[in-house]
Amino acid sequence: MTKKDVRCTVFISAELNQRLAQLQKPHAKHRITRADLIRDAIRHYLDEQSDLIGSRRHFQKSFQERIDRLEQTLLFQLNILIYLTTQDENTLRDAIIQARRDGETLLAQIQAVRDLEIQLEIQP
Repeated sequence: MTKKDVRCTVFISAELNQRLAQLQKPHAKHRITRADLIRDAIRHYLDEQSDLIGSRRHFQKSFQERIDRLEQTLLFQLNILIYLTTQDENTLRDAIIQARRDGETLLAQIQAVRDLEIQLEIQP
């Protein structure tokens, strides 16, 4: 457990206080304190902030952007290899043009599938 060396005093509404008490009841056996619940809530909130460096959401967002760039590059290079291995009379220039044209379509299809997956995750 990390050392807690900074004290923070917060005033909350009676309703919020009741909600904390309700959360604390199921955990009475484990003796989860109100302070632990509040720390967990703050930690969860901070982890979900995509613009806060060091948060999980920021890491996930930057990691996903990097993966997307790598995927786009890989798809482009794979398309070039596919067109080059056709053994037609295509030149390298033609292969690159074809890969670029088809790569955009393929990336759009991949994004559509991702969007659909996200929509399905959101729906109950």
